[in-house]
Amino acid sequence: MDVTTFLQLLLFGVVWGGLYALIATGLNVIYGVMKILNIAHGELMMLGAYMTFWLFTLWSVSPLISLPLAAVAMFLFGIVIQKALIGPLVAHNLSMGEFENATLIVFFAVLLILQNAALLLWSADYRVVSYATSPVHIGPLSVAANRLIVVLVALLVSALMYVGLQYTMLGKAIRAVSQDMTTARLMGVNVKRIGLIGFGIGSALAGIAGNLASTIYVITPTVGLLFTIKAFTVMVVGGLGSQGGTLLAGLLLGILESFASYFLGAEYKDLSGYVVLIAFIVWKSRTSSAFVGEIK
Repeated sequence: MDVTTFLQLLLFGVVWGGLYALIATGLNVIYGVMKILNIAHGELMMLGAYMTFWLFTLWSVSPLISLPLAAVAMFLFGIVIQKALIGPLVAHNLSMGEFENATLIVFFAVLLILQNAALLLWSADYRVVSYATSPVHIGPLSVAANRLIVVLVALLVSALMYVGLQYTMLGKAIRAVSQDMTTARLMGVNVKRIGLIGFGIGSALAGIAGNLASTIYVITPTVGLLFTIKAFTVMVVGGLGSQGGTLLAGLLLGILESFASYFLGAEYKDLSGYVVLIAFIVWKSRTSSAFVGEIK
């Protein structure tokens, strides 16, 4: 392998890694404020992708213009899901174990409903948003403009999320609830409101990720599950609640898949990520009792 090929693979890995990190950040925010794993997170991304496809195909709306529209739409949709499906479970004062089991069933139902709704609306045909496909040359490297847009927007949104969580009152409240919900409530934080907003923000990030992914990946009704698994991998490896760790893990996963695809073949691209997830869980479960508690 020459240096140019190495750098090209590295660049492709960073593109996908930035997207993975963005999806995982949304999943991490939801887990932090609600202590639930939204297994339908990828379906929100899928809806954002189809929304981008529809706007681009029917009205020639640029994905960069439809990006905030997808974010707002998924934010509102996330609010509806949280209030209609999760809110009643919270009101029943279930134990943590019962709450987690109930939400898992609820989100599995949401996953199936959204997949089948997408199948009825758009069929199982592959959809692609053919946007900014002309190559951009960076020294000896060549990358499609849409891929460059994806990584730049993904990293920008991740940076804005970091600044927002660290330095705004809302961000500090979200971090407080994520770290200790009981103490945050005693300190005057409206935990219910923060949970609602946090779920909406996580859903909006999924919508943004779907908008970006639609320009570099095929859209199908079942594509969301694949990205949910990747987001879960990034979240676990990067650390539950750690945005910096999530970004780093996302980039590493993207780079790993890029090189695995080159050396082993494209059919092993996704498998490499699953191997990393299983190996990491086995390793951490043997070295950290706190990690075992988090996974449980």
